[in-house]
Amino acid sequence: MATGENNPKLISADNFSVELSEQYHLSIEVSLSEFKFVILDTKDITYKHLEIHQFNSKKFDRISDELRTIISNNNVLKNTFSSLSVAYSNFPSTLIPCSVYNQADESKILSLNTDIFECILRDEITSQNAKLIYSVPEKIKSTIDTFFPKIKSNSLETILIKEYEKITREKPTAYININQNSVLITIFNKKNLIFNNSFDFITKEDLLYYVLFSFEQLKFSPEKTKVILFGDINFFEEKYKLMYDYIREIDFGKRNKSLTYDDKFNCLEECDHFGLFSQILCA
Repeated sequence: MATGENNPKLISADNFSVELSEQYHLSIEVSLSEFKFVILDTKDITYKHLEIHQFNSKKFDRISDELRTIISNNNVLKNTFSSLSVAYSNFPSTLIPCSVYNQADESKILSLNTDIFECILRDEITSQNAKLIYSVPEKIKSTIDTFFPKIKSNSLETILIKEYEKITREKPTAYININQNSVLITIFNKKNLIFNNSFDFITKEDLLYYVLFSFEQLKFSPEKTKVILFGDINFFEEKYKLMYDYIREIDFGKRNKSLTYDDKFNCLEECDHFGLFSQILCA
């Protein structure tokens, strides 16, 4: 991964050209730790450019300043795109059944479990008859809206839930999306979403604890629940090896096969950036 703004991670196809930007879709993902974007050529449905910039600061005001600097100085982002979308990742959120949803209660419900930011957004997950509400810092959202006024926004959780729904399963399945030191655990029982929560972790033991804790809350056995891993993890990491010791059926997720990826993207793990690559399907 990128280690700082002066050393962003960049993957670009040989035939990628900013002069063709009007036939490109721009997908952005922003969190409190990084800003990344990927570009899809809508003519051949192929991803051709990816950039990942990590923020150096942990303070919200400085993060928004860094974000503004990254976008302002990026020659790719200065162009006009055919369409744009953004996903807000790892911000305070909760799912609410539509039957009890009241927009006036959003702030109160979000603040029950966590500190919240000034701007509250909401996504509809029609298949689950639910809304996902989430909050982001106003300065971060206003920066995105200023530079990309026609952009469509979602929570990364919404995108992941909608994509997980498409995966065929005959048994309870947990989808585990790891991003640096946070994990989003989403569990389906056949077509029904029954668990969705995020946790911050430091050690591999922390990560395992949150996975097994989630199973315990549902009275699911790690020997009978299928686990599919996405995000910042691979076969050789200790955090994978530890989970493998405790979970009988564990596997890595794959990229969406309805999209094409330039050969330069082969350096990435198949399970990484799943939400970012899938964003176009929800835009």
